[in-house]
Amino acid sequence: MTREESEDTDSILDVLDLPHISTQPPLAILLPALDLLAIPPPSWDLSPSSAQKPSLQVIGNPGPWLTSLVSSGLKWLPDDDAREMVWETASLRLAERCGRTAMPDIDRCFRIADNVEIKIHEPSLDGDNLGLKTWGAAYVLGKRIARDAVMKDSIRGALSGSTTGGSEKRVLELGSGTGLVGLSLAASIHTTLGSERESKCVKVDLTDLPAILPNLQRNVEMNQHLLPFVEVSAFVLDWSLHTSPKIFAKSTNKPIESYPLIVVADPLYSLEHPKLLSTVVSGWLEKSAEARFILEIPRRILFNEVVVDFRRLMSEQGFIIVEEGEEDAMDDWGDAGESMKCWWVIYAWDMGGDRGKSCCCEAESS
Repeated sequence: MTREESEDTDSILDVLDLPHISTQPPLAILLPALDLLAIPPPSWDLSPSSAQKPSLQVIGNPGPWLTSLVSSGLKWLPDDDAREMVWETASLRLAERCGRTAMPDIDRCFRIADNVEIKIHEPSLDGDNLGLKTWGAAYVLGKRIARDAVMKDSIRGALSGSTTGGSEKRVLELGSGTGLVGLSLAASIHTTLGSERESKCVKVDLTDLPAILPNLQRNVEMNQHLLPFVEVSAFVLDWSLHTSPKIFAKSTNKPIESYPLIVVADPLYSLEHPKLLSTVVSGWLEKSAEARFILEIPRRILFNEVVVDFRRLMSEQGFIIVEEGEEDAMDDWGDAGESMKCWWVIYAWDMGGDRGKSCCCEAESS
């Protein structure tokens, strides 16, 4: 059976039908069989993605067959290149079945709106750089930014009411990681603002630490076809060092102004993060009634105290919550992925009115 045949029908593959190495199957048989076992990287979207090839329904565990190929000398194959090709492909099929941390570099697509998919490259997770992985909260925030009327109203109001940057409409993403949130905003901004002419004035800056920047820039370049009217750039912004545009300009010799809109997803996973994030948002967000800070984080039980601390610090910095809610999301961990709840929130400066409303999840967090 070829891959083309499997795409045309709802096919089932029984592992007992895989070619046994005792029959010394040729390369022309082994590679198509290995291709049929490919598992596309998850995008957490329940609807089919045009960018992902359908996979077969596999009956049984192909692990032993794949292991037999990796451990075999494959001496019947014509040369070392053919053997290396089989070993490498079989190893990849095994890695796909061992969870996200075992996988090599991957590209996956995330559908954030009808006919709009962001392609994201993720290097293999061979260290502690969590910014090289796309997190589930980033995907649901990207979709909300692209689709939700409340979110679009906040974004439009922040950019239209900006007091800095002149006619330029400026957005800052903190802790961008792979850049999914910022790229989603940039790719959908023409529908939010309502015209291509206004979109041409938008500049979206994605920021993270030095080790994350090369992959972040790569993802910006991969999605340039979705950004014909928007300028998107990436640069290093260290929360512990660059707590305001003035300090950033002094340390980098690059003049920069505050932003009317800041976005971030899943930034709170350390006891130090609430203080760092609340301080950097306070320093970088434009001091105007229309300015907005948009955040989405998973409701992780182990980090409830971190969220409570962050909420307190944001209030002390002079912010109020203007909109918030919860939604379901998925992430990579677990045998079949992990379902979770995420809290999204839109902050504004308290300009002397209501000191803010209570969080819909405050009882759970306390």
